[in-house]
Amino acid sequence: MKLPNRYLSALKEDFNLIGLASGFALSLVFLNPIPLLAAIVAEAAYLLFVPDSKWFERRLESKYDAQVIEHREKLKSEVFPHVRNSVRERFLGLESMRRQIESQVSGEEKWFRYALRKLDFLLEKYLQFAQKESTFVQYLIALKSQVQDPERPPPVVTKRKGVAFDFENPPAIPHIEPNEKWVKKTVGEIQEHYNGEIEVIDAKLTAEPDFPTKQVVEKRKEILKRRHEFVGRIGMILSNLESQMALMADTFGLVNDEIRARSPEQVLADIDEVVLTTNSLTEAIESVTPYDELVAKPREDDQLDALG
Repeated sequence: MKLPNRYLSALKEDFNLIGLASGFALSLVFLNPIPLLAAIVAEAAYLLFVPDSKWFERRLESKYDAQVIEHREKLKSEVFPHVRNSVRERFLGLESMRRQIESQVSGEEKWFRYALRKLDFLLEKYLQFAQKESTFVQYLIALKSQVQDPERPPPVVTKRKGVAFDFENPPAIPHIEPNEKWVKKTVGEIQEHYNGEIEVIDAKLTAEPDFPTKQVVEKRKEILKRRHEFVGRIGMILSNLESQMALMADTFGLVNDEIRARSPEQVLADIDEVVLTTNSLTEAIESVTPYDELVAKPREDDQLDALG
């Protein structure tokens, strides 16, 4: 979220709009332009002094902070039903640390407000990464179950929207820690299955005399290679997600520990480094096919396999 333009925000203030509307209404009622002219003069003076005042700056900051919190609460309600208990608990701990950090330094200092904005950005990104982690884990589980039982149709995971999350009694999520060991093992089993399929296809290509049939079989081989590569990409992103989320959590702890002992430049530099790596990982994730397409992909490839 971007801090709004102070002049535009000043124009949109309720008391300002009421004043302008009142001047216009009085001019209409009395058929006299003086009330409207007076309102215009007052508006000019208002825009000249109020938007640059400390009072309005604090008011704008407070409204912005309230919007950030409201947006984050909405995102939490969307993400929490789908992530592990440990992820929820860690995020709530990061929120608590964010409040501790805010209480340690005067909020009037601009560098500190800037640092808090960046921490708010990282909190939102943490939720988004947690959601992506859950999505990719579900995809690997679904794909693994399919390669173990090719006759079984791939499960479709539906996205629940508008479901109110009960923070007092959160739902239990299957305990799967997508650490590097689990990711490597799961991806390896899926890729091993594809390698076996490719070996069978290679043998068939050697023995197949019919050219049209050979083309279809080669196309299937190409698709299996792409799926093999794609699963590897998912595994790499999952490993990066785990490391990045741990880095974000450690950064909150570092800032909370050293906010008073280090210079503003050092604190901001520490946060900026994490923001940079967070943005890089976001770009990598965005390059991956959306989850709805991932779930449908195995079914599409089965249809192609049937042609072979």
